[in-house]
Order: sequence, then structure tokens, then C-alpha cells
Amino acid sequence: MKNSVSKLALFALTLWVLTVGVLGTFFIKGWTKPSTDKRKAIVLSPSERDIVLGEMRALLKGVNGVFRGLAQNDQSFILKAIGPVGTKMAADINPMLMGKLPMEFKQLGMGLHKDFDVLAIDIKHGISNDIVIKRMGEMTNKCIACHEVYRLSP
Repeated sequence: MKNSVSKLALFALTLWVLTVGVLGTFFIKGWTKPSTDKRKAIVLSPSERDIVLGEMRALLKGVNGVFRGLAQNDQSFILKAIGPVGTKMAADINPMLMGKLPMEFKQLGMGLHKDFDVLAIDIKHGISNDIVIKRMGEMTNKCIACHEVYRLSP
């Protein structure tokens, strides 16, 4: 009896470790496949794809708001434009969707959300427009890096 319990416990532990390993691998690699343009295609359902593309559009609107605010020399306009695209935006993302996204994609996206939060704080503390422009160049490099490597596939 004792031997069969220890075998069952060992089997359960092994099964648990394998499950965690497989799920961990998917969490890091995401659900990708090669695409025709040599980028990695992230495989998403149509509704998941719509969510990610909607977030990207919101980020682009934030970038546009920064440059429009700079042109008008209106920091309150900039703050209003970037307020919705900070880390709060990413807080409600479905865990299943997050699991399908590769780790690098998640890191670039979350890094960009954090950059908007930091930029908002720094603008409130009076950083110069030149620094804002420099930061936007660094931030949009993350967009470029992501779009060079990944595409969304239905």
C-alpha cells in the first residue's frame, strides 16, 4: 500500500512538473509560427487580434498626441494624450491572450506602457521638449523592433 501511494505521488509530481514546463514554454515562446515575410506570426483568434491591434492604435494615438502637443507647446495636451496608454491600459488584458504572446513581444509592449507613465511624470516635473522628443525616438524604436520581428496572424 505504501509503495503504491509513493508511486502515485511520484506520478502526480512528474505530471505537475511536465504541465508547468509546457505552460511555461508557451508563456515564453507564445503561439507563433513562421510567416511568409520571415517574421514570426503570432497566432490569435480574430477577437484577440482585434484587442492587440486596438491597443496598438491607442499607443499610436498617444505618440501622435505627444507630437501635436509639442507643436502647440501644450504639455497638458500631451498629458491628456498619453494618460490612457500607460501601464493601466495593459492591466485588464486576458491572461489567455497574454499567454499566446511571446515574451519579447510582452516585454516591448509593457516597456512602452511604462515609458509613457515615466514620460507623464517627467513632463509634470518640467522636462524640456528636446528631452521629450529624444524619449519619443527611443520609445518608437520599441514599436519598430516589435513590428520588424512579429506580425499578427488570424
